[in-house]
Amino acid sequence: MTFVKTRFHLEKQLTPKDLANLHQLSTHYGIRGIALDAQDLVVEYDGSRMHEAEVLAAVRNVGIAARSLQPLPLGGFDGTGEFKDFAWPMTGLSPVNQKQK
Repeated sequence: MTFVKTRFHLEKQLTPKDLANLHQLSTHYGIRGIALDAQDLVVEYDGSRMHEAEVLAAVRNVGIAARSLQPLPLGGFDGTGEFKDFAWPMTGLSPVNQKQK
């Protein structure tokens, strides 16, 4: 497990209903903890199970208006825009798809 903390800026003040919705976020698979810091929401999650974009989507799915501090590039999973899942080959053909000689 790789625990990662990310920070999202809240677009508006949280209402009591929003705080109740945060409880739903704490039960989401892969999210370890949440904290409020001024106008920011800090989420600790398992980086081996989720990407930053998935965490942001989960935050928005429970009704919290938030945005990433640095924009996520199109097709990117985190602020770097790099996808580093070594379970799948990123260049060339998969060994399964290569022609047999």
